[in-house]
Amino acid sequence: MANSKRKCAYCKKRVSNYIVFGVQAFCDIEHATKYAYEKKDKGKARIEKEQRKKDRIRKEALKTAGDYTKEAQASINKYVRIRDKFKSCISCPSESVEVDGGYIGAGGWDAGHYRSRGSASHLRFNLNNIHKQCVKCNRFNSGNAVDYRIKLIDRIGLDKVNQLESDNEPRKFTIDYLKRIKKIFNKKARLYEKKFR
Repeated sequence: MANSKRKCAYCKKRVSNYIVFGVQAFCDIEHATKYAYEKKDKGKARIEKEQRKKDRIRKEALKTAGDYTKEAQASINKYVRIRDKFKSCISCPSESVEVDGGYIGAGGWDAGHYRSRGSASHLRFNLNNIHKQCVKCNRFNSGNAVDYRIKLIDRIGLDKVNQLESDNEPRKFTIDYLKRIKKIFNKKARLYEKKFR
């Protein structure tokens, strides 16, 4: 046995002078110790990863339709702010100003809805209905609807504005649809972020 060579489980070198722990052979005690600690760490990392996966599944099961709607709305709003990054506010002349690598203006930017989510929730995900709007106009001037409409006609045309205004057909958004909206617009937002770097 002393003349036979075995591969060290840690460094993979073939050695004739080896130490055996369990069924594994090692060059020296240092390699045996390192191997044992790494194996323990890998086992711990695997258990933590499995626990995180279980937690994600548990959280997903507890989500309500409202939670899915909020997530879908957040992803589409982010996409709209990135899409309109170099445009001015839809309802006032506020423009983006680059400061420390970020674009700011008029106290920040929202994704403002022409027909509000409260009065026309069926249009909450319609891209013709959502445009970059300064916080001042969106939150403090009730959306500044008159000026919004004027600029909206310039951007998308009178026919599409009339379609938005006359669209009163209610829609029911399923959880699968909301998940798809979130996935699609998160992906689009990432693509636009790369494009505008």
